[in-house]
Amino acid sequence: MGSGAWRLRTVAENFLTTTCNPILKCKNLLMAPPRTALELRPARKLAAKEQARNARKSAYQSLVIEAAGSAFSRQGIPQTKMEDLAYEAGISLGTLYSVYKGKAEIVDALHESRLKEIHSASVEAEIAQAGPFDALLAGSRAYLSYFMERPDYLRMYLDDGANWGVRNSMDRESRRAAVWADGVAQLASIFERGIADGVFEPGSPNRLARVMLAMQQVVLADWFEDGMSDSAEELLNEVEVLLRRTFCTLEHRQA
Repeated sequence: MGSGAWRLRTVAENFLTTTCNPILKCKNLLMAPPRTALELRPARKLAAKEQARNARKSAYQSLVIEAAGSAFSRQGIPQTKMEDLAYEAGISLGTLYSVYKGKAEIVDALHESRLKEIHSASVEAEIAQAGPFDALLAGSRAYLSYFMERPDYLRMYLDDGANWGVRNSMDRESRRAAVWADGVAQLASIFERGIADGVFEPGSPNRLARVMLAMQQVVLADWFEDGMSDSAEELLNEVEVLLRRTFCTLEHRQA
């Protein structure tokens, strides 16, 4: 065999040994030198830019939500234009459109933000109570108090026309619908526990939860339309009586 053929054979054997042998291949990969900080710099720079971009977007969204809450309560949703919201938020119209596609998305985001606050306050009040009725009452008080302390938002939410207790009344594709569903599930878990303990009359926990939401909507709507003349304590006491009469077994209807 000539020297040229011998060298070619040696190269081929080395290639097959080091490249096709999986054990040696892994060994070679493990022994490869780590990437230097200089090599990693572009990836880190891109990640930092993306993080900064997301932070700016979140800050703009917060500004818009607060501006929308003020503008919608003052002018009404139909009368408020995107230009009004940009001016109220102190940003350009182009920036506004870069974070929200249109007014409908802003309305949905505003409701989502407020409903998350309501849900959080209600859950915090509920988990502080041991008994199911006490938990239901505490959550209801937190829920009603949130709206009574923010009558402008209550008016906006009532004007929206949604039935708080009817599933199909909520746009299931909207972000607020997910928060609404979380609220129903939380109430349903309390009703389920109360039914098992003999505190509440038997029934579908999910339906009972939605009946309670609808009942609170009626109470708040009447309170608002009557000029908000009843004090918060008077309204909360009225709702407690309604909750006992509507959901509790006979032995638990008295305070």
